[in-house]
Amino acid sequence: MARLPLRRLGLKARLITSYLVILAIGGLVTSLVGSWIVSSTIMREAQEGTRRNLVTARTLYQDEVQRLRGTVALLAGEGEVAGLFRVGGEARAARRIESVWRESGFDFMTATDASGRVVLRAAPGAPVGEVLVGVPAVAAALSGEMVAGTEVMSAAELALEGEGLELRTPIAVVPTARGWHDRESRPAEGLVLLAAAPVLDADGSTVGALYAGILLNQNLAFVDRIWSVLFGGESYRGQPVGTVTVFHRGVRVATTVTTENGTRALGTQVSQEVGEAVLERGEAWVDRAFVVRDWYLSAYEPIRNSSGEAVGILYVGVLEQYYAQIRDQVIISFFAIAGLGFLMILVVTYGIMGNILRPIDEMALAARRIAKGDFSQHVSTGGGGEVAVLAESFNTMAESLRVMRDDIAAWGRTLEEKVRERSQEVLDIQARMARAERLASVGMLSAGVAHEINNPLGGILALTSLSLEEIPEDDPNRENLEEVVRQAERCKAIVKGLLAFSRQSVSSPEPVDLGQAATDALGLVRSQAAFFNIELRLDLDEDLPPVMADRSELQQVLLNIIMNAAQAMEEQGRMTIATRAVDGSVEVSVADTGKGIPPEQVDHVFDPFFTTKDEGQGTGLGLSIAYGIVSKHGGTISVESEVGVGSTFTVRFPQAPAFARDVYVPGGSEST
Repeated sequence: MARLPLRRLGLKARLITSYLVILAIGGLVTSLVGSWIVSSTIMREAQEGTRRNLVTARTLYQDEVQRLRGTVALLAGEGEVAGLFRVGGEARAARRIESVWRESGFDFMTATDASGRVVLRAAPGAPVGEVLVGVPAVAAALSGEMVAGTEVMSAAELALEGEGLELRTPIAVVPTARGWHDRESRPAEGLVLLAAAPVLDADGSTVGALYAGILLNQNLAFVDRIWSVLFGGESYRGQPVGTVTVFHRGVRVATTVTTENGTRALGTQVSQEVGEAVLERGEAWVDRAFVVRDWYLSAYEPIRNSSGEAVGILYVGVLEQYYAQIRDQVIISFFAIAGLGFLMILVVTYGIMGNILRPIDEMALAARRIAKGDFSQHVSTGGGGEVAVLAESFNTMAESLRVMRDDIAAWGRTLEEKVRERSQEVLDIQARMARAERLASVGMLSAGVAHEINNPLGGILALTSLSLEEIPEDDPNRENLEEVVRQAERCKAIVKGLLAFSRQSVSSPEPVDLGQAATDALGLVRSQAAFFNIELRLDLDEDLPPVMADRSELQQVLLNIIMNAAQAMEEQGRMTIATRAVDGSVEVSVADTGKGIPPEQVDHVFDPFFTTKDEGQGTGLGLSIAYGIVSKHGGTISVESEVGVGSTFTVRFPQAPAFARDVYVPGGSEST
């Protein structure tokens, strides 16, 4: 009898040891596999995020080029600037150029005559008189071509453009670990965003060229702006999570990367493998890379000049250690969960086995049942013997492993979904910011251009009409003057659109029935000849809640969309107007069976001056004005189109608040 406790302890130890070995192996394998899957997913999504960041950085870089191009093109097209080459107009033209230069923040702005001789530099004290006909951008502008892009200028050339530019140009190369060494010997040069446009006289002849540029060397504000949009100032252990760099060849000339002492890493070199891929082979490079003093998940692409030569690199990177920390936390969490489950099962198993193995007769009874061939004890969870406990522990272990595996898979799917949602939110915000900035810039420029040419255009139209009244019907010059009147009236319509686009009018919002507004807008145009062969279908929700909107501006939006639909169908086909309430908002859609919009043009239909109509049939401002009105009311406007099938424009507004609905009269023209 004295040996019974020893035998009982030996059996319990063997059962517990065997069970825990099985449990530990299964838990360890599950944890390792789950950790590897989640770790791979995190790092893969991080690298994809870096690739998307590079696309955004490239868009911001091109936006700056387009801002430079648009400013130079609009300024060169002003008749006032052409006065620089006419007696008596020089001073006024010079003041205009200097004013735009100061407001734009460009590093330099220069005008040449038709021979390429510099006649004006906006920077104070900059010399004039040298001939730049050999400069490719100037030569292209003098030949009537508008050019914009990235170019390389020497320190001597930049010194002529403005005081101090030559001081920003030379950047001492800092020997860098793993750095790429340029095989070409180059003098001090600067990487410049450059745009040039021809200056035209009243008769359309090129009388000179106007060009402007932004020096990227030591232009920290430029890369800081891109960095702020991409990473929003996020840091990790006192170090910025993301970095942005502009390279001239393989040397950093503008960067947010810092050295160990906290200064900007200007002059440091790109890594050897990146330099060979991007600068020598002209390829984009996306992978982990060593950047100055740490490893980053990086994306590089070449910056090319007008000749297609890779003259620099645009880089975006995210600190690898930041994502490594997230990966490590996930792995630790997996093993912590497995360890906690392991301990809990150990405690429960020890208690159950102690209770069952305590009575000797119960052990003997269980053994006899097994000896008689009652193997049901092996799988039964309701018995009281050792085999029943082992079966119960095995089932518990299997169930625990299944639960852990399901939890890991669900957590991984949730993490992937959150990463996708966050990435989509960032892309949507960046797209809206880029479109808002583009519309605001074009709006300010449009207002200035429209006011400058409106009065001269009215004089041209009036004088030409008077002259036309005095010319006989058979006079050969009458047809030319009639063409002048037609073109002047077209220009007047464009000016009117520009003024409407740029004007910030005060709205008078009131509760409006969106279905009634659509019906009223259609009633204004359905009697026109353009709608005689169009089948009109109305699908209007009669119980539609009102929206808060300026009635006249809302009608302007709907008329513009309806007329565009009619013109897209070439005045024949089917037009469907529908309204409905969706998730706290009210929307109206106008669908046509026209020719549709190509996919590459859909994202540009709301851009100013963009039109898919034939030349002379539209100004390209209607949908831009509609976009501005809808945005001002807190709504959205979108388009879905398929070539050869048709297009659907959808305008969505938030429902009117409760206090406005209380005084709303359905179908009425005003609130009471």
